[in-house]
Amino acid sequence: MTLAAKLYRLRREHRHAWRDGALWDQLLRAAASVPANIAEGASRSSPREYAHFLSIAAGSAAELHTLLLLAVSGGVIGEEVGNGAVAEATSLQRMCTALRARVTGNHARRT
Repeated sequence: MTLAAKLYRLRREHRHAWRDGALWDQLLRAAASVPANIAEGASRSSPREYAHFLSIAAGSAAELHTLLLLAVSGGVIGEEVGNGAVAEATSLQRMCTALRARVTGNHARRT
């Protein structure tokens, strides 16, 4: 949820600088979708349902990653802030994938 909150703050603080509203709106939707799907999945009654929502969250994190790369390369977001957000999106995607593997029992066991 932290990355989504950062992006909402960035949008509010620099509203005048955002010319591409469509890209920005999609960024915010993808950022909000990650924690929303994790929360919805956690409230479900079966591990299979939880895993399904974790897959959706991982997909949203991948979408967010791609949109952030586009925003940085297009100069919509500064490189320093954008690259930090890209790294966070990558981390979110990995965490969702790892949690899904744990929930489904498809994780490597350490000895």
